[in-house]
Amino acid sequence: MVILHKLANMPMIMFLFYFDPPYRPLTDTSAFTSYAKEGFDDAEQIRLRDFCALIAKQKSLFVASNSDPLNVDNEDDFFDHLYKMFSIKRVSAARMINSKGNGRGAISEIMISNVANAY
Repeated sequence: MVILHKLANMPMIMFLFYFDPPYRPLTDTSAFTSYAKEGFDDAEQIRLRDFCALIAKQKSLFVASNSDPLNVDNEDDFFDHLYKMFSIKRVSAARMINSKGNGRGAISEIMISNVANAY
């Protein structure tokens, strides 16, 4: 997240940012968050939300995608709570790769943005 720190010090008026961070794992076996040696845990998800808030404050737009924890736990409202000030849409995403055949198919993911609030 070093890049976000550098960007935070730049004027960001009239930009559109798209974030596709390591998705928050839905299960213990889906924890592929090691794109960076530091990993990408809930604290990093919160830092990303803070950066999105900064983007919105500076009159720029963002869209971020992530896993939808409600797929496996109806009580896990992590993203709904974290991004409550922005628009959250649930979209269907196809999963064609899975070691178990019954694990393939459509799953809900979330798209978070301030685009709907911009105009």
